[in-house]
Amino acid sequence: MGEDGRRRSLFAPGPRNLPGPRHSLSLTRRALALVSAVWLGAVTPSGLAFARGGSEPPIAIEPGQYGPYYHLRYDLTAAGIDFPASSKSARSGGQFEIRLRPQRFPIPAPRCHGELILRMPWTPPDVQDADAKIEVKRQLLARIRALAEAPGDVVTVVLEMNPYVEVVSRDPLRLQLTQCNVFFRQAQGGYVDHTGPV
Repeated sequence: MGEDGRRRSLFAPGPRNLPGPRHSLSLTRRALALVSAVWLGAVTPSGLAFARGGSEPPIAIEPGQYGPYYHLRYDLTAAGIDFPASSKSARSGGQFEIRLRPQRFPIPAPRCHGELILRMPWTPPDVQDADAKIEVKRQLLARIRALAEAPGDVVTVVLEMNPYVEVVSRDPLRLQLTQCNVFFRQAQGGYVDHTGPV
């Protein structure tokens, strides 16, 4: 409430300083952006932040031991995949590769002069539930391969941009790939189909 008893909004024009008994809280541009992001649901209670913007894809950011991890929920379509160059079946540990057309991928890869390689990491045989985790990967590959016969369909996957990613701009967040490689998100040997904490 303001001094005149009327409710004030952080987003309405007016003074940027909120009155206090011995101090004032000045909302900086960055703090206002954070408040806006929380208000819009772009920062979740778990601490994940999502980049939002006109043409930028939503990137989930999760803090990690060595720096932030960038995750992307991405809709695979037949138009974005080079099927003849992609894996037809999963190899040892559920590994496979999907060749993506870079012009259809939302994160630029300026140093990549060919297709992007979307890789499913290996599942070691000694991890808990290894066989089930490998089967999930095989089923995912079958769903992706089925897009060749159903060009209007979509398979939504979660990708991890690390380690071949760099931040181009922090406000708004824009990333670019430093190599031609992108990975399906994986933890404890299993594919992770969400952008939240694991």
